[in-house]
Amino acid sequence: MNTTYSQHDEIKRFLKQVCGHIKAKEVHHQVSMELVSHLHELIDEKISSGIDPDSAVREAISQMGTPDLIGQQFHQAHLPRVDWRLLTLIALFMMFGLVAVFAAQTALSNRLGLSSIGFKQVIYFCVGGCLMLMIGFSNYSKLARYSWGIYIGTILLIIYSFVIAGSTTLGPGLKGYIFWGIFKINIISLSPYLLLISLAGIWTTQQRSIKYESSYQTLFRVIWIYIGTVLLPSILILYAPSLVDLVLFFIGSMILLIVLRKNRIFLFTHLSLLAVSLCYFVLRASFHSYQIERILAFTKQNEDTLGQNYMVMQSKIAIQSAGWWGHGFGSPINTLPEIHSNMIFSFLIYCFGWAAGICIFMTVILFVQHALRITFKVQDHYGKALVSVLLTVFAIQYIWSMLMSLGLAPLSSFTLPFVSYRGSLVMFQFAAIGLMLSVYRRKDLGSWINTSEQSD
Repeated sequence: MNTTYSQHDEIKRFLKQVCGHIKAKEVHHQVSMELVSHLHELIDEKISSGIDPDSAVREAISQMGTPDLIGQQFHQAHLPRVDWRLLTLIALFMMFGLVAVFAAQTALSNRLGLSSIGFKQVIYFCVGGCLMLMIGFSNYSKLARYSWGIYIGTILLIIYSFVIAGSTTLGPGLKGYIFWGIFKINIISLSPYLLLISLAGIWTTQQRSIKYESSYQTLFRVIWIYIGTVLLPSILILYAPSLVDLVLFFIGSMILLIVLRKNRIFLFTHLSLLAVSLCYFVLRASFHSYQIERILAFTKQNEDTLGQNYMVMQSKIAIQSAGWWGHGFGSPINTLPEIHSNMIFSFLIYCFGWAAGICIFMTVILFVQHALRITFKVQDHYGKALVSVLLTVFAIQYIWSMLMSLGLAPLSSFTLPFVSYRGSLVMFQFAAIGLMLSVYRRKDLGSWINTSEQSD
């Protein structure tokens, strides 16, 4: 900002009056810089034509226009916006989810522990919805400064769930769970969200060179930031073991590298790490053999229909028998397990027909399409990274779960976010949507805020 003119009393009053109409305080500094730049040009022209400086300032301000009108125009241009389309899509998913879970509860009413899942889902939706709105109306950019804290905290929570919670609270063999009040949280399933959100902040933050740092130290630091931060949690997730969460985390990290246009060497390194991790997963004797058998069974779906392919085969039979309008709300189906979680897409079609399946599929397509549009519209690198990586995590779960129900993808623990019953995890999925809402709400402020921060 040109201090010679910006400190002039009349210009200060003019700027204050303009900024008084702009509710987004983050852009006040940059708006003032732009206005002073225009005033500087006008004042210099008038002074060169022989007008005294004070008169030149007054005439330049008058020529700029009414400060109230200018302020209102800037306010409209940088007005935080609510993404009603995304909220509508999430509301549709919630409606599908409540109908599906209550239908599953009716069908499973005779099974112990599943007679109240509908009521629990309502509680999770209420808590998660409030959390989503709170985050949606907050400033997502402030989260970037806590990226390392989120990353380290997630790593410590995973280790805690292994060392303490896994061996005492829930018994040996069940790793990755911790208790938070009345909620039981699968920290391994939550970790891809937390880790990718933290990496979005770490990788978009400009790395400052350290004084007296040698070239080897610089190289080691860069390798740790872009490779080590992915390798460490991958080892922990493999130890859980959870192949689906490893896939979410690895694909999400690669999408981040592509969106942020990082060096291709890092992308190739991540692909190599993924290949090595998958080989390790297959060869490690201590892993549960059923996870490997599920993958192999996918290639021979007509074999072992009473074993590894039983669930997929029953899912296909249920879908084929549904017709266009299904068998009705809560129709019992004793041959298909996990109808409240992994197989809820098949169960919805079984109850409400192929029409319901098409509606869910179209809602997923609209969700992915809209999230992609947000990604392209967002100017802030951190906001773009957040929306891209969260879209990746949600899209993989939606698409894989639907294809799995149709027998077009290997059987896994992927579920439909906001539709399947996943306990307390859905609250954190709402929080992720809240971040996307926050990014959209401030999408027109991105470049202004970045420029302002650089000027400061």
